[in-house]
Amino acid sequence: MAKRKIMKGKGLFILVFLTGFLSFLPGKTGAQVLEKLHQDLSASVTLDFNSKYVWRGITWVDDMVFQPDFSLSFKYLSLGVWQNVAFTDSFDEGGVGTSPASTEVDYYMDYSGEYRILSYSMGWIYYQFPHTGINHTQEIYATLGLGIFLNPAVTLYADVDDNSGGLYWNFALSHDFELDGLTLTPSFGLGICNTTFTSYYTGVNKESSHLMDMNFGLNMAVPLGGFFEKLGGTMNLHANYSMFPDGSVRDQIKEQSLDNKDAFYAGLGFSFGF
Repeated sequence: MAKRKIMKGKGLFILVFLTGFLSFLPGKTGAQVLEKLHQDLSASVTLDFNSKYVWRGITWVDDMVFQPDFSLSFKYLSLGVWQNVAFTDSFDEGGVGTSPASTEVDYYMDYSGEYRILSYSMGWIYYQFPHTGINHTQEIYATLGLGIFLNPAVTLYADVDDNSGGLYWNFALSHDFELDGLTLTPSFGLGICNTTFTSYYTGVNKESSHLMDMNFGLNMAVPLGGFFEKLGGTMNLHANYSMFPDGSVRDQIKEQSLDNKDAFYAGLGFSFGF
């Protein structure tokens, strides 16, 4: 999911401006406000390299990609931008065919919270697809999760633009295992969608809602030391296998000679928090 560079620049400018302004307030007022602001305001940066770009089972780029993510959060509200940069010379849907090039930029807004073992979030995503000829679109979503073993969660995504009118449900399981300073996180995801989602994104015709994709993942998080430790630096090694469990979907995709097939992909990422 991509975020706006403009949004990023404005967020950093506002943060610097407020910090400078508050530092001139008399007495302890400025320091107290700055401390409170520091507690409530945070930013994160993630830099991922993946062997291909797979989204909800669909292989969008069957080659190496770079996927940076930036978000700025105040208490429970986050604003961010995510981007996919392809290193290939050809894109579908009449793309310009230059590389490297951004093929997707997502701007998002998210509100998240917790109540006892219940976690929840809701938000909005605006998708842009430069260099592809694909129309932009928007989604709203809502997530409910439980803070118990396997951390079960369900998310509903609803397209609110004129492109697909699609609905997509994601059921997810994951759990962290600590091992000698490392964190291993196996995960499982199952996607279910309606007919308009499948038709718009793959051209497959179905008569009712159905299983779209299944994903198995494993992530290993390694804390970074030295200077990066102060920035909450973490290196992530991840591997995923995505498949289409519905045989009729698989067959129709094969008949259309689309590059949407079961896929194994892996990557290396770095994340930082401020």
